[in-house]
Amino acid sequence: MKTHNQTETKYSINHSIHKKAMKTKKYSILRKAVLAAMLSFAFGSFLNAQFFNPTVANTQGGEEVRSIATGNTITYDLSADHVAAEEYRWVVRGGDITSVAYSTSGDSLIVDWTSDLTDITVDWNQDLSGTPIGSAIGEIIVQKRNTGGCYGQIQVLPITMWNPATASVVDADIEICSGDAVGGSITINLTGAPDPVADGFEVTYDIVATDLTDLGGSPVDASGSTVLSNSNTVTIPLPDGLVNATTADRTFTLTLTAMHDDFTGNGSLIDSEYVITVHPTPVTGPIISGSSLTRR
Repeated sequence: MKTHNQTETKYSINHSIHKKAMKTKKYSILRKAVLAAMLSFAFGSFLNAQFFNPTVANTQGGEEVRSIATGNTITYDLSADHVAAEEYRWVVRGGDITSVAYSTSGDSLIVDWTSDLTDITVDWNQDLSGTPIGSAIGEIIVQKRNTGGCYGQIQVLPITMWNPATASVVDADIEICSGDAVGGSITINLTGAPDPVADGFEVTYDIVATDLTDLGGSPVDASGSTVLSNSNTVTIPLPDGLVNATTADRTFTLTLTAMHDDFTGNGSLIDSEYVITVHPTPVTGPIISGSSLTRR
């Protein structure tokens, strides 16, 4: 068997996984290049400190995932090129390893050389609630060693974590009298991923306002209306006022029906309804007396 002189130098590194990032298909190549450059800034020292015989790392294009506090576990696999009894050393930053035991070094979770460990499961569960449309950066690093003691190229998968896509009505329901002015808009809070150059969020809603009109007499019902945004809020305009010509209460009910951010698939509607109760104009009626004099 061939012998090799290997050295491993320990060090500590302060590697921040939190960094603003945005995603869009048109700019994915540029974003990935910037991300790779950012990671490689500190990665040279990391390779020398954490791996044997470091070579130029092969950094993949990256993966974008949802960071969910209740857990978003993903399995990463290297079995395609595996030969029995080969060993692997895994390092994860920004997530929790759930499939095997690990040690820690700074912000890194490390699974040392383990035979046939071709896959690892990571829980991306960082709390990004403080940055509703912000992101966090992580990475997975792995190296292989074969039965002859030879070390393979280091493989790096950069990870960008995003909040789940959600929409929630901010404003509380109100009550008004028929003919009162309303105007303005209601605000919807959003979380998820925006688009750097366009409107990454779309919110769809319906309005049911039976027997109600605006101040000009026009109906205010709506179906399948949409509003767009690229920030952590979006607004939906309200009519200038509401008129109830009946003798009973009527309601203006705005219901969110769907939302999505810059990724495919629909998001979640956390609080989806806003209601204005419109009271009718009371009828005062005639004054009646039972004691009036009657003329002959």
